[in-house]
Amino acid sequence: MTTGKKRHLYKDIVEAIWTMIGSGQLKVGDKLPPERVLAKRFKVSRNCVRQAVQALSERKVLESRQGDGTYVCAVDESFLEEPFVLAFQLEREFLQDILEFRRLMEPQVAALAADRIDRDQLDRLKVIVCDQQRKILAREDDTPLDAAFHTGLAHASGNRVVLRVMDILNDIFDESRSESLQSEMRRKASVVGHLKVIDALEKRDPGAAHEAMQEHLAEIEGIILEGMERKR
Repeated sequence: MTTGKKRHLYKDIVEAIWTMIGSGQLKVGDKLPPERVLAKRFKVSRNCVRQAVQALSERKVLESRQGDGTYVCAVDESFLEEPFVLAFQLEREFLQDILEFRRLMEPQVAALAADRIDRDQLDRLKVIVCDQQRKILAREDDTPLDAAFHTGLAHASGNRVVLRVMDILNDIFDESRSESLQSEMRRKASVVGHLKVIDALEKRDPGAAHEAMQEHLAEIEGIILEGMERKR
């Protein structure tokens, strides 16, 4: 699948499978091709296919049977006329799940980092935010730097499990990125939030770091979801 933008892959696979059902290529009761086959056909990762299948299973469009495979369920035919509406709903729900998980985990990661961060790690986070500001001024994509900041915090927490989880989370988040993440409001809020976290880290104040990250994620979530509603 050649969308040209990685952030659209999750939505694109949902739409592609949905279209296969709507066109009759896949009928009720048919078994979905194996994950590896779909990944090869659409030229995406198996993880991306897995996300789309899981989302459609939650909507009762598909049914996964342990040890047997995934099958097409009976669906309301009127929904087949609105694949983009379904994809929007699924993307929003999936993003909400990701953002909720981040709100549960990352404030505590920031608190740990405030206790354990060393000077080199702190300087690296400052460089990332400076680079992020330059990208914003140049109207370029800053999302890799945004992800690098949060990964840097995970490193500074000193917890290897947290770092692994953050790497996985960044991969998932990257594959489901909405255009709302590219808004100027989100970019500016991201930098401001990161600077507040850095201030708490410099003071080695776990409580302030926890609060700064909590406020940062809540603001970003609001901007993303509001942006998605406007584009609906």
